[in-house]
Amino acid sequence: MDLDSRGTVAAAILFGVIGVFALMTQPVSAIAFLEALNFEPSQAPLVPAIEILGVALSSLVAVAWVRKVSWRTAGAFAIAVVIAGNLLSAIQTDFTTLAIIRFATGFFGQGTAFAVAIAIISGTKDTERNFALLIAAQVAFGVLVMFTLPAAIEKWGYAGLMIPLAVLALLIAPLLRFIPGTVAGPIAMSSEAANSSIVPALIALLAMLVWCTGLGAVWGSIQLIGTAGGLTAVDAGYALGISSAVAIVGALTASALGNKLGRIPPVMVALAIQAGAIWLLKGEMTLFQFAATAAIFQIFWNLTGPYMMGAVAMNDASGRVSVTIPAAQTGGFFLGPTIAAVFMSESSYISANYVGIVCCVLAAVIFVPVALRLKKQTA
Repeated sequence: MDLDSRGTVAAAILFGVIGVFALMTQPVSAIAFLEALNFEPSQAPLVPAIEILGVALSSLVAVAWVRKVSWRTAGAFAIAVVIAGNLLSAIQTDFTTLAIIRFATGFFGQGTAFAVAIAIISGTKDTERNFALLIAAQVAFGVLVMFTLPAAIEKWGYAGLMIPLAVLALLIAPLLRFIPGTVAGPIAMSSEAANSSIVPALIALLAMLVWCTGLGAVWGSIQLIGTAGGLTAVDAGYALGISSAVAIVGALTASALGNKLGRIPPVMVALAIQAGAIWLLKGEMTLFQFAATAAIFQIFWNLTGPYMMGAVAMNDASGRVSVTIPAAQTGGFFLGPTIAAVFMSESSYISANYVGIVCCVLAAVIFVPVALRLKKQTA
């Protein structure tokens, strides 16, 4: 099956959306645990964190099976697990039971779906363009979640979150016919690149991990930064919903640009603007100022992502390193808030800004040699 066919690319993108169910619903799921299930405040963040951990670990395990197991079979298994896990979760009220089910759903379901998506897109000719479309779809899903599911949770409790996700997975299931039934061969590269080590791919993966660590530090505190700047929690959340919707432009721009300007110029500009926006996210802010700054930050965040992911995939002849991209992403979003929290005080969240800026700079330094190698290969 042609990996570059529209049906296969579309299927991979939607499987990638399944892969971020946990990440994109994390803010609203915490509300559901607190208000609908009456969990303790200390328990509410743990269940989605455990689920996200399952997704991250799943992508590491995928290294062992991604070139051995039929992607269509793996995709069917993933969808079945997601549907079953969400339906079971909808009727649970016990913390421990729910945590176990969510971890299993993340590990066997969402993580497997994400691995299939990454494996397919990594093997396409327009790798960076297709990664950009994947990010745009994931962001669009996140916006849809923020504007629809809180009302569903308020009306139906935790089931108002779980059942729509199960239905969405069911609607995506017919696209399994576009997923390759046999494992595709290695990514098309020159013989020199194909015989080279995986070190460049791992370095590109490190750049993504460092960058996502900075993103995680800022994103994990951004609503608190808004409220500390004088906004209400409702206004800050509303501003972030709008900024997330606007930020789809970043991924679509990356899709349109592709490699027309090379990889280094757009990434360096995007990282510099992200660092500037992060620095401005502090102190007293009006609603417009907060929303606009957050939107600029997210636009260039989404512009950077496809190039980071593409650098991993295009340096990875085996396709095995590429499937760990979700682990780098989720790992960064875990490490960032953790590092920032060590230096955070009760009255200031500036440590999140510092971590974000430093990580943007380090990611740029790590990314340049990898991008130069790709430029040399394709020259």
